[in-house]
Amino acid sequence: MHLIIAEKNIAARRIAEILAGKAKVSAKKDGSANLYEFGDTKVIGLRGHVVEVDFEPGYDNWRSATHPPRTLIDAGIIKRPTEKKIVSILQKVARKADLVTIATDYDTEGELIGKEAYELVRAVNNTVEVDRARFSAITPDEIHRAFAETKPLDFHLAAAGETRQIVDLVWGASLTRFISIAAKRGGGNILSVGRVQSPTLAMIVDREKEIEAFVPETYWMVRLDSEKDHLPIEARHTHGRFKEKEEAQAAVAGSLPPLTVNEVIEGEKADRAPTPLDTTSLIVAAGRLGYSAANAMRVAEDLYMNGYISYPRTDNTVYPPSLNLNGIVSDLSKGVFAKDGKWVAENMRPKPTRGKKETTDHPPIHPAGYGSPEKIGEDAWKLYEFIVRRFFATLSPDAKWKTLKVNMSAGSEPYTATGGRLVEPGYRTVYQYSDAKERILPKLTAGDTLPINAVHLDEKETQPPARYTQSRLIQKMEELGLGTKSTRHEVIQKLIGRKYVEGNPLRPTLVGRAVTDTLEQYADTITRPEMTRALEDHMNMIKVREKRSDDVLTESREMLDRVFDQLEGNESLIGEDIMEMTIEESIVGPCPICGHSLRIRRMGSSQFIGCMHYPDCTFNMSLPPGTWGGAVRTKEVCPTHSLNHIRLVRKGARPWDLGCPLCSHIASNKEAIAMIPGCDDELIRSLHEHHLYAITELTSRTPLELSGLIGIPTQKAEEIILGAGDVINKLRLRTEMKKFIRDTITPRKGRSPAKIVKALIEEDVSDITALGKADPGLLRKAGLSETEALEVTGSAKEASDARILKDAGIPAISLKKYREAGITSPEAFLNRHPAGISLASGVSIETVIKHVSLICEQYNRPPPGKITKGAFLKGQKELTDLPGVGEATLLKLADAGVYNRETLLAVRDDIPGISPDVISKMKKKAEIA
Repeated sequence: MHLIIAEKNIAARRIAEILAGKAKVSAKKDGSANLYEFGDTKVIGLRGHVVEVDFEPGYDNWRSATHPPRTLIDAGIIKRPTEKKIVSILQKVARKADLVTIATDYDTEGELIGKEAYELVRAVNNTVEVDRARFSAITPDEIHRAFAETKPLDFHLAAAGETRQIVDLVWGASLTRFISIAAKRGGGNILSVGRVQSPTLAMIVDREKEIEAFVPETYWMVRLDSEKDHLPIEARHTHGRFKEKEEAQAAVAGSLPPLTVNEVIEGEKADRAPTPLDTTSLIVAAGRLGYSAANAMRVAEDLYMNGYISYPRTDNTVYPPSLNLNGIVSDLSKGVFAKDGKWVAENMRPKPTRGKKETTDHPPIHPAGYGSPEKIGEDAWKLYEFIVRRFFATLSPDAKWKTLKVNMSAGSEPYTATGGRLVEPGYRTVYQYSDAKERILPKLTAGDTLPINAVHLDEKETQPPARYTQSRLIQKMEELGLGTKSTRHEVIQKLIGRKYVEGNPLRPTLVGRAVTDTLEQYADTITRPEMTRALEDHMNMIKVREKRSDDVLTESREMLDRVFDQLEGNESLIGEDIMEMTIEESIVGPCPICGHSLRIRRMGSSQFIGCMHYPDCTFNMSLPPGTWGGAVRTKEVCPTHSLNHIRLVRKGARPWDLGCPLCSHIASNKEAIAMIPGCDDELIRSLHEHHLYAITELTSRTPLELSGLIGIPTQKAEEIILGAGDVINKLRLRTEMKKFIRDTITPRKGRSPAKIVKALIEEDVSDITALGKADPGLLRKAGLSETEALEVTGSAKEASDARILKDAGIPAISLKKYREAGITSPEAFLNRHPAGISLASGVSIETVIKHVSLICEQYNRPPPGKITKGAFLKGQKELTDLPGVGEATLLKLADAGVYNRETLLAVRDDIPGISPDVISKMKKKAEIA
């Protein structure tokens, strides 16, 4: 059996479909593992790394005196499975294999994943032949070629990847623990430090410092407006920037009409077609299309897996001779690209453009198959179309421009005007992603005199250096040797996830700045790129057998030891500095009651804003739970309350801006307060003026306190407080109904749970009890079918009845027995004799009478008479001793209140389910007995 191991499930499925040809591929799923079979071949998809490196047992406790952070440098490294189900299935299949082919992505990371799979296979099948399929696109031609020309696994390439894994683990874990412990941060609030992450963050922080330190300089520019043949001409003074205003004003004063043309210089300019795409240039271009770096790579990976583009992680910018460029153009020349593909084929340049970087692992990123907007989807189409058009452009001729430079004079002042006209669009015919704005000047000759319509003196300022965009930062990381083409976007995402940076362009948060400033002061090696670049260079040397993994790991540990020499002597100072600098990150502004600072606080998954003057001031505002996103302050400040706006940030999700927390607090409580009887707009304004914003703040006060605070009579205050309590209960019941609707009804177009709830509340159906009694027609108006409406009202009635019984005081264990006997509603308890309930449910008669009495009390009904357990059991025996009285008859008698000889003799002869003749005979027997 031939086992093929792919890096991901989607790749496994595509490879199986391609290699199977016309044969049927069967798919089997076992938990998270997918297996594809055809003939004598099985293909399994991993989830990237299915094992990970970790420290040997004993290093989990961050506060261990035996294993402080520094001991992680020399701690033993082990491998442990992260996807146990996939590992189990892989090894189960591998036991029976006589050939295993590793078909993971061909790069450092993919080779390491392949080696991990190799080791898992070898652990259960030590003799099986293992080979490697290397491909750059998941297309039929490329896959068939790769499997026809398999190679051995490249253990040196994998060793480089494994070395990087261990280096990053040791640096990241040891430094993160040290800094977090020093700053007394734990849980989800740790301070992350890393070999690549920290120098990258330092670049962003240093750029922010440059911007803050920048002092703008004023300068002036002089320009004038003219025209010829009704075409406008704008000419600039050749001096450029004037640093002195007086000089600029003199130039304006000296710009006297007419404007004389002194010289016309015509020329041509070649507009070079762009070079092929590598990973960095793809991310930069994707940034201009609106993709973040991480999203660009996610989309590119998906396009690759589905056979639309070649492998997206490459440093190559030169097409190899083996790449069939004409064939790719031909494949793309249909559908939306038919016209452009035909143009490229007819106008193809002799040789494609080429960049400065040439490697042999993968070709530059290029389209591998035709895709339409419908097939690819809106999210990925923009990026795919760009890749196709960039590929077309690299095969197209250069564009050509006619240029025009006109030197002029106005009085004693020299001016110049420039123009440009596209004469041969070349590659721009198929590639519209760079600016090609023409500037047309009228026909001018030396000696022409033109009018001066206006002379302008523009005052401007020099600008600070720009913040890094994600794409520009990745370019800079590549220049400095920070990270790899596969990890740079992940580093940026980690900085955002850790709340070290925000926005795009990127700017550091207070925490990111505090960590960087502290490291730069006490251990600047961590924040400089030289150390990381040296390790990256040496890890790359492992690939080509110029260094051994052990040597690089030893070098890394020695570097890290020197860093800890700097850190450990300053641990208390580091902690104090970070804590002092980061406390500001959580302060959102002044408390509206006492004026002290309000601060974001967290307790487990809950978060809120509270006054730092607690317990003297108890003002607080609730926030959505941390599962919705961690609360961070933004730079925007509310003009009304002087509070920073709040944003919820969660990894992998779009940030949620809450705005001013007090405005949000007021808005979210205003409707509830308005529901209180007698609480009009004037009273609400008075409450807000005295900083009473939430309905719970009313119920926590006495009538006397509320009366004295807002100046209303004590009786009115008491009515408001009682009304607030009623509203809180009503809102609680309404919330329960909303949850019930969400859990019960499947959302469909035009009938969301929110829409249904709104319709019900408008009809005064505000709780589950009312819903159980509601006319199903109300639900039908909201978009439910007749069957669904009946099911919802029925379920609501059941839920309401269960709540009433529970609230009456019936314990859960008894409720369960009653439910099993079909006794589920208050009516069932009130309309059935306790003796029948006891026999049907198995609950003792005394307990049943107690429970029925609780329900009677709620419904203002007289309680049932008492029956002792002994009397009940004795009476049952009296009845069962009578001929023909079995369990079924006994239950019917009990339901009618007959539970002994005496009650049988007193009962009428019309008991449901028993004929009068039978009852008469039973009575006669009872009289004799």
